[in-house]
Amino acid sequence: MLSPSVAVIVAIYKDLKALQLIIESLESQTKIPDEIIIAEDAQHLNIKEYVDSLNYNNIIHLSQEDIGWRKEKILNKAIETSKSDYLIFIDGDCIPYHNFVKANIELSEPNTALCGRRSEPGEGFSEKLRKGKISIKKFEKSYLLNYFKLMKDKTRHIEEGIVFSPNSLILKILNKFGRKDSHIVGCNWSCYKKDLVTINGYDEDFILPTTGEDTDVERRLRHFGVRMKSSRNAAAVVHLHHISIFNKEIASQTEALMETKKDIYVCKNGLKKL
Repeated sequence: MLSPSVAVIVAIYKDLKALQLIIESLESQTKIPDEIIIAEDAQHLNIKEYVDSLNYNNIIHLSQEDIGWRKEKILNKAIETSKSDYLIFIDGDCIPYHNFVKANIELSEPNTALCGRRSEPGEGFSEKLRKGKISIKKFEKSYLLNYFKLMKDKTRHIEEGIVFSPNSLILKILNKFGRKDSHIVGCNWSCYKKDLVTINGYDEDFILPTTGEDTDVERRLRHFGVRMKSSRNAAAVVHLHHISIFNKEIASQTEALMETKKDIYVCKNGLKKL
């Protein structure tokens, strides 16, 4: 069976250094993506200058006016722009491991969304990565050796940074007995483009973080028979530390909006405006 063409869509806002690390990783993958689409929810000059300086011919940069959270809108633009069969979504502060793209492709199946996670090192290791004191490859290779240092650095979800081959026996056991109900997290997930077209993409009514780029999409994909499958510990990313903007007020507002849409499976304000 031929492998599908693949695009990695990177949703970013302002963080140039993280983007540089992401591009370095994606362009040195064991499987180079056919497209890397930078989906910028802003129009920052330093991002444009950086992308313009690159010599890679598989990178597309999309941007939009910075007038508040409109991640869903720029992601829809990326979906429309992509010519690839298979779409992998990561956030602009998440650095993929060297085998990330290949693992997604090996695990991919028709009518299936892959649900990954992220390890979240604290300020210490995040700064080392940002400043180039440790490469993502070295971070990955020495992950278990640095386990206690990572714990001291207050790493969250430390288990998510341990990787296995997608077809390894240990991963199959983990998935069979420990991960029977997987869910999309917007910073690391993937599916076939046609499945997103079926639900009319992301719902642009969501203009606050949380829910719109994962829970809502998952709910609608499931309605059309797309099953959720774990890609944890196979397609891994490292989330760089930063101050969180999430709070209870944002969560309550997005939950209230979600409640109004519980019977809508093809969103009206999506890829097409219905």
